[in-house]
Amino acid sequence: MIKQFYEYMYLTRQERNGLFVVVFISSLISFAPLIYSFFEKKKTTDFSTFINEIQVFQKADIYSQPLAFPKNNFSKITPRKQFNLFYFDPNSASEEDFINLGISPKTTNTIINYRNKGAMFFKKEDFKKVYGLKESDFKRLEKFIQIKMKENKFKPFAKNEILKDYDASIENHIIFDPNTSDVKILLQNGIPQHVANTIIKYRNSGATFQVKEDLKKIYSLKENIYQKIEPFIEIIPQEKMASKNTFQQKNNLSKAENKYINIVIDINNSSVEDWQKLSGIGPSFSKRIITFRGQLGGFYTIEQVGETYGLPDSSFQKIKNKLKPSSILQKINLNQATESELKSHPYISWNQAKLICSYRKMHGNYNNINELLRIGALNVEWLEKIKHYLKT
Repeated sequence: MIKQFYEYMYLTRQERNGLFVVVFISSLISFAPLIYSFFEKKKTTDFSTFINEIQVFQKADIYSQPLAFPKNNFSKITPRKQFNLFYFDPNSASEEDFINLGISPKTTNTIINYRNKGAMFFKKEDFKKVYGLKESDFKRLEKFIQIKMKENKFKPFAKNEILKDYDASIENHIIFDPNTSDVKILLQNGIPQHVANTIIKYRNSGATFQVKEDLKKIYSLKENIYQKIEPFIEIIPQEKMASKNTFQQKNNLSKAENKYINIVIDINNSSVEDWQKLSGIGPSFSKRIITFRGQLGGFYTIEQVGETYGLPDSSFQKIKNKLKPSSILQKINLNQATESELKSHPYISWNQAKLICSYRKMHGNYNNINELLRIGALNVEWLEKIKHYLKT
């Protein structure tokens, strides 16, 4: 064991000489600053000018006058500033009043902005909620806060009492059904605006008025108004209404069908306005179809229109027989396109674009589209779908 340790620690003559050189150089570098200090000439500073200035200052008259600050002034605690406290209303006090009360300018601006937005302080505790107002300031000012409410401004009104501002100004009574009449007809019969809105909401919830007296259930409808409109209320039975609506829907449907019966759209030469002529295709779907067609380079088959994002299959089936194909397509050159250009096509993923470009870089340009099948990750089904948009 000792022999092995000795052999491990043994240094050759050349290694020992190298070690001594390294130690010598390191020692020389370490002691260099000390050695350098012995040879450096010490600089002397001339303080004569500074001493003369001190002597001139001591002889000046100002030195005999008392200093601006009394002795030990900084050792004393500065007394807290005292503010003049007075009674104030936070809803009407001016900016100067808040400053005089000891509220910081920043907090004062917060209070003024709060009031300018139409908000008010209704009780002392509301003033405590002002952002930036210190707890100590609120306690100091709490007993001086006096909030004066404007007379009758927030006066509550009794149940079912209708303010005059809400009353209809014009009354021209006509026969109406509260289950179907719109707001305009309700107002024409002298029903106030807010009551008419309540009737509409009541109907939208799924409820109906079976008899005239059901209208009394509407909250805030005054009895005197009901007595005026009661002779003009006519409830149409739901059975008659349903049959009437069914007939009207069929009539409207037949008109809509006649409107679109003779329209035929070229899938590659049609504008946004042309697509909107088809039944069920509005501005949103028409723009999506045009955008998808541009990303593809054109539709080579009518079925591709049904691939538009968000377009329901039921809507596509309705317009399918109104479409005609065309052969206008923009094709991508396999030997010139970059990865980004390939990826921009909806049928080519980023991974597929990388594989196509990598294979072209390793093996040279493609002679035909079918050479893409040499890339193991690409299959025949995908090639049949994309080949209409590629060229070599």
